[in-house]
Amino acid sequence: MIGIVEAGIRLFGPAQARRYHDELYAIFDLIAANPRMARERPEISPPMRIHPFKAHLVVYTIEENGDVLVVRLRHGHEDWLDGNE
Repeated sequence: MIGIVEAGIRLFGPAQARRYHDELYAIFDLIAANPRMARERPEISPPMRIHPFKAHLVVYTIEENGDVLVVRLRHGHEDWLDGNE
């Protein structure tokens, strides 16, 4: 998150970076309220769910107790299935 905000400030200015940050947190709330809205991706090990948000992908799982765990935020242009950081 910090890297996304820092890059946003550098590339788009503080006001736009703040809007993006706020909208991203709204997506987190949406996913928490509707965790099954993204299909499970069995080709990822372990299986994950992926919800797109503008230039990023929210990669998450649903815990046994129903809680949502955001595992990663990836840029949409990354080869996120490669597994290399």
